[in-house]
Amino acid sequence: MALTSRGKEMVCIVSVLVGLSFIAVVLRAIARLKRRVRFGVDDYLSFVSIILLLGMLIELGLWVTIGGNGAHQNSLGNSTMLNFYKIFLANQFTYFLLCPAIKISIICFYRRVFTTKTFQWTTLGINILIGLWGAAIFLACALQCRPLRAFWDHSVAGQCVDGMTLIITNQAFNVLMDFVILILPIPMIWGLHRAWQDKLALNGVFALGAFVCFASIYRIVVLFWIDNADTTYTVYQATLWTHVEPSIGLICSCLPIIRGLFPRFKVPSHRRYRSAPYYIPTDVSTSQFVVSAGPAKGPGAGATAAAHEFYKMDEGLGSRSTSTDDRDASSFFAHSHSPMDITVRTDIKISEDSSKSHV
Repeated sequence: MALTSRGKEMVCIVSVLVGLSFIAVVLRAIARLKRRVRFGVDDYLSFVSIILLLGMLIELGLWVTIGGNGAHQNSLGNSTMLNFYKIFLANQFTYFLLCPAIKISIICFYRRVFTTKTFQWTTLGINILIGLWGAAIFLACALQCRPLRAFWDHSVAGQCVDGMTLIITNQAFNVLMDFVILILPIPMIWGLHRAWQDKLALNGVFALGAFVCFASIYRIVVLFWIDNADTTYTVYQATLWTHVEPSIGLICSCLPIIRGLFPRFKVPSHRRYRSAPYYIPTDVSTSQFVVSAGPAKGPGAGATAAAHEFYKMDEGLGSRSTSTDDRDASSFFAHSHSPMDITVRTDIKISEDSSKSHV
């Protein structure tokens, strides 16, 4: 059958988004290799996600060519309608695998950055919940018709549950999890020992996930626009946003890692003085040379551990310490019996018309 204008539009939009997602995943891998950070579960899940996303793009291409998606139902033959529902079912299976993979990938990234015990247990529980839900919804999709052939061949006698109820229920869960994922890192970021400008910039990167929340909500809305009397034509918006939502989600999941490739674009943390004379005071609260050898204690210990891991992720010093030098250093500090503090207090006066500095 001829490709409709709606079909062409969908393929163009989704192809661009999938292309951007592919570039994001490639840059993510380059960032890991360049910064010498080992691949983790979050990275491998992003690789799986882009493969599933490419699979959905192939399904869409078949859907608009031999499946009649975007055309009026009364203009389609029986064979085309069979193809429509077959591809529709395949699209559901792929989508039900893709969304949990992206969400778990994002949370696994959080777990690499923020290592406080409470956060680790909380995110582990959320990951288990998403995994169990994904398995349950995939199984429900496989059992929505008995026999399953009755889903695409309406001439076969069988029992089917309301497929639209299944899709909407799953989407409601996706919306809830998207908001949870969006909110999770905010208190941890503001607990890091970094300047507020850096924290704001990091929140801005993570806040891009707000668009994923919008896409999830909007997808629920467009699902109600499907008319059973002309499913192939009215499913256009639902089909489009089924591909837009995971594409944007995958791109957003890669952005914090890609940021490490562009250190020059970081927000400056300190005011830069351009006129002389000026003074640069440094004390125990701002010096970069303060080292504590003892174990961190008190309410700030968690934020300190999170900040330490974040510096390693952001500056490319590696993931969790695994080298011999790192283990030796950790052993040295762990077995110290007294704290070792190095405090640097300096006042430097710099004058344009004087070649001497007074310290």
